[in-house]
Amino acid sequence: MGIKVELNVVLELFKIFTKKKWIEIAGHEDVLRKFGELIETLDNNQINLLLELTEQYTWMSYNDYHSSLRNILIDLYGMHLKNKKNIYIFPIIKPEDEDEIKSGHAVMYMIHSIISSIPEYGTLSHKGLNIFEDLQTENLKLGEDDFLVLVDDFVGSGNTLEKTITEIKKNDSLSDKFAVISVIIQENALKSLNERGISCIYSQVMKKGISSMNESPILEQKLELMKSIESKIPKVGKFSFGYEKSEALVTLMRTPNNTFPIFWKDCTHKGQKLKAPFPRY
Repeated sequence: MGIKVELNVVLELFKIFTKKKWIEIAGHEDVLRKFGELIETLDNNQINLLLELTEQYTWMSYNDYHSSLRNILIDLYGMHLKNKKNIYIFPIIKPEDEDEIKSGHAVMYMIHSIISSIPEYGTLSHKGLNIFEDLQTENLKLGEDDFLVLVDDFVGSGNTLEKTITEIKKNDSLSDKFAVISVIIQENALKSLNERGISCIYSQVMKKGISSMNESPILEQKLELMKSIESKIPKVGKFSFGYEKSEALVTLMRTPNNTFPIFWKDCTHKGQKLKAPFPRY
């Protein structure tokens, strides 16, 4: 890659950071540097694809994250809680993961602090539930004054959400008294919820970064390009194109593993390890 091309790419990358106001986020210099190091390992076609996906990428600052969640809670109240007295909050998790701390737990705890700043919630009692045993019929029976909210900051393939809903459906008192809230949800997952009449309140809907944005033959060309980029990632395995092939392009409090792994997994080039721009850990 020549010096002229490198300069053009750097300018284009900085233009993206400026347009998306990422230069206002603390730590953006380090992210920009990691992007630069990654770009130096790619050919022109790979660079163009990376820049295209970066244009679509959502990197949410803490303030934007907090504001989005607050607006969602205001909408939730208007849609479901006006005549309620008690709300129960449960993280979107798989039963096998309930002993682990997931993003849904972080959202749940943040919600408790945000609710206190929303006047409409002043008369509502809110309680967090942590394990699936709390949702069982013998432990929780919702009446007309009660409502359950399933929470996360990102719903990708919808696989984890489906497992949560499956457990909820075992309790008849919950079947029509719950809603899903997520800062960002992918289009396919939202469509599935809408088709079943399950309420979902969100800030942003996200399409698949390549498959939903292109048609043949460009689609196949870009998929192959991404495979060539991912060949630089050791043991990419089940995370190729993002977990469950989600093709997500997002970093919130953390980067979901549904995101294309080139953005969050370290890669190697000529025996040298390169840190990812948006590492999960």
